[in-house]
Amino acid sequence: MSEATTAIAVVQTVAIVAASVTAGIIFGLSHIAVPALYHAPTPIMLKQWATIYAIGKATGPVAALVAATAFGYLARAVPALRYSYVGAAALSITIVPWTGIMMTATNDELTNRLAAFEKLKDGEAAAEAGRPQGEKTVDLMAKWQALNYVRALFPLAGAVLAAWATLS
Repeated sequence: MSEATTAIAVVQTVAIVAASVTAGIIFGLSHIAVPALYHAPTPIMLKQWATIYAIGKATGPVAALVAATAFGYLARAVPALRYSYVGAAALSITIVPWTGIMMTATNDELTNRLAAFEKLKDGEAAAEAGRPQGEKTVDLMAKWQALNYVRALFPLAGAVLAAWATLS
């Protein structure tokens, strides 16, 4: 195996693993972390969600960028698979605009409810203050959970597309 072939194999592995891990972490938040949050009182649920959100906001885009960059390199290095790797790159980085377009309102509302709680220090009443009729914090968390499940599909689809192209 030549050095160039070895380098391409390494980048293929890094890209597919990075996209897969990103998808797995995002999926895990909705499938494991959020159901655990439902057992906490609303103020604690919001504080724990804010911690999860802050960590995800700092690491998710970076992981997606690593995958997308590696797929971009592969699109140039392996012309026969260019379109597959470009597609994988686009899918992997789509978590960023998806979050901005589809999740910002929910993220902001959850953040505002936490801020209201911290300002008033009055438990459930503070967290639920000013909420729209019929929309409880737990319902908002369920909405976030569903949107996050969808977000996990983008890097997963990128990893599957790249793996399929690489192995075909």
